[in-house]
Amino acid sequence: MLGAARGWAQTPVSAPNSRPVSVYITAHPDDWQLFMGSDACDDVQRRNAKVVFICLTGGQANKVDDAYWQSRETACQAAIQKAANLTTAASTVPMPAQESVNAHSVTVVRYRSTVAYFLHLPDGNLDGKGQSRGGFQSMKLLFKAGRPVAPLDHGPAYTSWNDLVATVRALLQREVGSAKLEVHTPQPNERYNPGDHSDHRMAGELALAATAQTECRYQLYVGYDSSRRPLNLTATQTENQRAVYQAYSQKMAEQGQPSSWDEAHLRFIGRQYSFIRHCPGNSLNSGTPAAPSTSASGTNPDEPVEVATGIVLEPSYPNPFNESSLLTYRLPTAAAVWLRVLDSQGREVVSLLRGSQQSAGKHEQWLDVHSFPATGLYVAELRVGSQHRICRLEIIR
Repeated sequence: MLGAARGWAQTPVSAPNSRPVSVYITAHPDDWQLFMGSDACDDVQRRNAKVVFICLTGGQANKVDDAYWQSRETACQAAIQKAANLTTAASTVPMPAQESVNAHSVTVVRYRSTVAYFLHLPDGNLDGKGQSRGGFQSMKLLFKAGRPVAPLDHGPAYTSWNDLVATVRALLQREVGSAKLEVHTPQPNERYNPGDHSDHRMAGELALAATAQTECRYQLYVGYDSSRRPLNLTATQTENQRAVYQAYSQKMAEQGQPSSWDEAHLRFIGRQYSFIRHCPGNSLNSGTPAAPSTSASGTNPDEPVEVATGIVLEPSYPNPFNESSLLTYRLPTAAAVWLRVLDSQGREVVSLLRGSQQSAGKHEQWLDVHSFPATGLYVAELRVGSQHRICRLEIIR
């Protein structure tokens, strides 16, 4: 579903604890303001809200010293404080702290109903090949080639994609617990988000991998291409988006850095496009591990596969799809497998496996769009013994 901000989709809250925790997983310190700013302001301003920001890279733009990326981090914090203070007076800002998460040092700042984590990864450049300042390291190279990536603050390197996924999932488990989860992140699919920065798409890939098999509502945002689309925010939504990006830019200028308050960045103001989808699954604290992700090119990083305690059905990729999509599942032991697709009425429309004996490990099944009777929503169902897993599918034409 492609749309603008979520003001039209708001629903009443029956109890304070029923509010989902909103998590914004982005690549660079200014991404959420430019591409998700209206939604972030709505979430932070809601009563009984909890909003988590996870910024993956320093966005250092190949600057040789640390001042630039450190300033961007401080500016991101200023934008979060502005989102919290749109209608109220500012309060004392706490100092950043360092916390150990999955054997990695992560910067955290807590402010009112928000918490922000910064992982300080190097900027991967537009093409994902990295830059000299970061030793030509990037999330894309970690994802596709298993090349370790070291944070800009000289903390322990992430030695595999699963290492990075596990760290982000640990952050989510810490902050979300058993609450409902709503993830805001870039759309990783090039077809629906063309011409975007490599780091943006990798942030989306990471968010999906870290929440695999988790009950989650996703909002997947268009990045650079949104500037070429019509204005679609209301006057209030536009003003909120402008306010948080202005706070970011002003803080950059105060620190003697380029403010980025320029035509190239301001063309995103008033525009916000995203896809909404829901995936069923377990809560984050259920103990189900995040499944290793498959890259958009169909290859996996050369790294060990995590061992699951039960069967795992990964989200299909791509999804939505209009040609074909890949279903990946994992078995902890050899077993008879049933795999089928149901329509919205619970009727079987595609039968893939009926009790076929399969070995332990990873298995794949391709879905052909011509096997489906119509566009719309479907559910893939995996059954092994008493275990049952499902994932949503969407056919578009």
